[in-house]
Amino acid sequence: MPARSQCSQHLVLGTCLLAAFAATAAEPLPDPDNGAISGTFHFSDSTEGTSLVPKGRHAFSMYAITSSHSTDDDAGAEALILDGETTKAEFRYRYGLSERLEVGLRLPYVWHESGSLDSLIENWHDAFGIPSGGLDGRDNDRLEFSYRDATGTQFNYQRNSNGIGDLRLIAGWRLTDGPNHRSALRFGLKLPTGDSDTLHGSGGTDFSIGIAGDWKQLFGYSRWTGFYRTHVTFVGKPDLLAERYNDIIGQFSTGAGYQLTSSIELRLQAVVRSATHDSTIEILGQDAAWITFGGNIRLSDSYELNVAVTEDINVRSAPDVSFLIGLRYSPDSDAGSE
Repeated sequence: MPARSQCSQHLVLGTCLLAAFAATAAEPLPDPDNGAISGTFHFSDSTEGTSLVPKGRHAFSMYAITSSHSTDDDAGAEALILDGETTKAEFRYRYGLSERLEVGLRLPYVWHESGSLDSLIENWHDAFGIPSGGLDGRDNDRLEFSYRDATGTQFNYQRNSNGIGDLRLIAGWRLTDGPNHRSALRFGLKLPTGDSDTLHGSGGTDFSIGIAGDWKQLFGYSRWTGFYRTHVTFVGKPDLLAERYNDIIGQFSTGAGYQLTSSIELRLQAVVRSATHDSTIEILGQDAAWITFGGNIRLSDSYELNVAVTEDINVRSAPDVSFLIGLRYSPDSDAGSE
């Protein structure tokens, strides 16, 4: 078995075991878009919120997410196959420039591989009655990312690959800071440092701007918290599917957390994103939606463990299932968000 496939299995096993125990600090879980194609664009995730790093202090986090792709869509002159797994390990760093401004970066390392999760995903879907993405009848644990249209084959990847993804520069500016609600402006700039020929990057430069909000004592209950995020991404021309991409893409996310104990918080989150391309292929041309559930485990005053499982709720609009595990460091318990 390939070494990367073993790594994917270990990540999934560790995530499931931790989620069984609970799965803190009233901060959203990472819920990135880990699509084979859409994941190369710059979309902010729910951790880019209102808890900014104090002036002169540092914060960092790392997470790894493995996603299973299961799409075989033939619509008109277009045909797309996404069969395989994508694992992304991302390092994030933030620094407080002032009491209201933080800056930072996100640097991913990306693997595309044949993987070994197909049987597990099939059993997962069968157990919960969840429809699959449409690869029934194909051999398990293959890698094929391919697309063709009336002009011919645009790409066809059938070999495992790994490499650095696109660097993302991020910033946050606090707008309000009330006792139960606070808000911030969020900014992001993605630079094309990843190889677009292997789907490790898009080849374009993207810019995003958005508003983040967080609530304490949701609905008057001290154990409940909530959040919302709304972003617009201005997409630079990518190297692949350059005639079909949408140059403005909107995204909205929301969710709630419940403080089960002083160190364990449970979370349920949802993301909705507009279509990335002008296409009759569903995963490209329709709006995407997925949910994330799991939680945060406070290890100490500064360290927090994150575990999560993500499932597409608009079937064939996002990866079938994703498993995530992460570790966050913040200088105090009030600065745990990215």
